Amino acid sequence: MKQYAIISDIHGNSLALTAVLKDIKARNIETIINLGDYFFGALEPEATADLLRAVPMICISGNTDREILESFTKKSEKADMERVVADLSEISIAWLKTLPNTTSVDDLIFVCHGTPKSDNEYLLEKVTEHGVFVYNNEELITKTTDIKERIILCGHSHVNRVVYLSNNKIILNPGSVGLPAYLGNGEYSFAMESMTPHAKYAIITIDGDAINIEQINCAYDWDAAAQLAKEHGNENAAKFLLYGRMPKDLRVN
Repeated sequence: MKQYAIISDIHGNSLALTAVLKDIKARNIETIINLGDYFFGALEPEATADLLRAVPMICISGNTDREILESFTKKSEKADMERVVADLSEISIAWLKTLPNTTSVDDLIFVCHGTPKSDNEYLLEKVTEHGVFVYNNEELITKTTDIKERIILCGHSHVNRVVYLSNNKIILNPGSVGLPAYLGNGEYSFAMESMTPHAKYAIITIDGDAINIEQINCAYDWDAAAQLAKEHGNENAAKFLLYGRMPKDLRVN
């Protein structure tokens, strides 16, 4: 039997990451796969980096990791970027530069942050003027046609989902460790909501031909995380951390 812990989208939430790593250790899971978006957000980038350095794991880059590096050559439009970059050590920045965009684990698991070709697109979710929907079976088979591995990991949307395809492949989004909801802007405004404030991750257990998947919701001190977001001037992030959904005053129609 082989087990993998899948984590993603920490976004500088060291309190949530501490709870998740403690839970993984208690379950004696040795292989951790991390899908990126480590530091950017309203909380504690370098404290998060310290935690990540202490635990061996397989890591790839997310869109905000790329954007942190890009901010050194062009001005970022993200409000928290200057504070995040100032907090990160040279060691942490250098580490971000080493990360691949995708990887494969044990010829069984394909790892990407968004889609196989883009760290800034959703693999599972389609954003429309009427809301956010999961792509259908045929669409997802087309989107992943070049992937040989049976299990496909993605993050980016922060919403934990497992989708079984008719071609016997599985797409897994473990949800977000550190930011359970957010507002997105593109052609349409939309909300991504996991509906609970818990720190989320997933466990894959391979037992012969059987693939078992658990979605884990870890309690941690989200009140403290929300308070820290407020102290850093991000009231919206504080609300997302507390509720895992959009409060009425931020609701997207």
